[in-house]
Amino acid sequence: MKKGIISRLLSVTVSAMLITVAATGCAMKAEAPAEAAPAQAVEAEEETGAANDQAEDQSAAAENGNDTEEAEAQTEAASEAEPETADAKEPSEASSASLPAYEYPGPEAFYYDLYKFVMDQFAGDYEEAEVCIPCVQIVAEEMDDPEDSRVYGIFSIWNYNLNGDILECVSGGVYPGVIHVKKDMETGDYEFTKAEIVEDGTDYAESAKKIFGDHYNDFEKLSADDKAGEQTRAQIIANYVAANNLKITAYQDYGWDPVTLPEENIDSFYSVLD
Repeated sequence: MKKGIISRLLSVTVSAMLITVAATGCAMKAEAPAEAAPAQAVEAEEETGAANDQAEDQSAAAENGNDTEEAEAQTEAASEAEPETADAKEPSEASSASLPAYEYPGPEAFYYDLYKFVMDQFAGDYEEAEVCIPCVQIVAEEMDDPEDSRVYGIFSIWNYNLNGDILECVSGGVYPGVIHVKKDMETGDYEFTKAEIVEDGTDYAESAKKIFGDHYNDFEKLSADDKAGEQTRAQIIANYVAANNLKITAYQDYGWDPVTLPEENIDSFYSVLD
């Protein structure tokens, strides 16, 4: 099996320096001593000064009491008006927004469930990205047996992060094989039961022939046509972009130039799957 995993990691470390500045105060200037006074005059002045000091202390105490009450009132008012901290706020839509999850945009419920099965089956092999978009290339279908119908194809998973208006592929893989399907004859619903995937390495050709059987030559032809595979991938992305009204113009694999998306073609592109 062919598998491709593409990843990119960018980290930037920034160091900061904190500078603290301390300032010193100036010393108070001393006054020259007064000339000596008669004892009685000194005692009278001391009593008068004491009385004045007591009056000033009482006045200052009253002012301090008023100031304290006013300060407490202001502090209480400020506390009531203080806004919530950033941690307590609910996240905004902009900060929590991300690309919408992929959903098959065509009209057929069968293929909607098929694409979802492919993502559920293989996306767990990779770290989560902003969006996972499958690429399904059908080789053949055998739908005669309701207990075990089969879809043969090349099932790929590509994970992208958005950079500007370009989807950058960060990981992905290709899974050629067959997906087994069971049909409920009463409701007409389909259940995708399991996937058989071609082996890696030296067992690739043998396992591919065993899995695809009479469809092996068609599989080999489709697998060798890289251009057709990329065209299908680009169209599926373009249809996803159009279905979700996104401002995305291209996708890009690591080390390659961006690939401009074609016009959306939801109406007729999926009709070949009918």
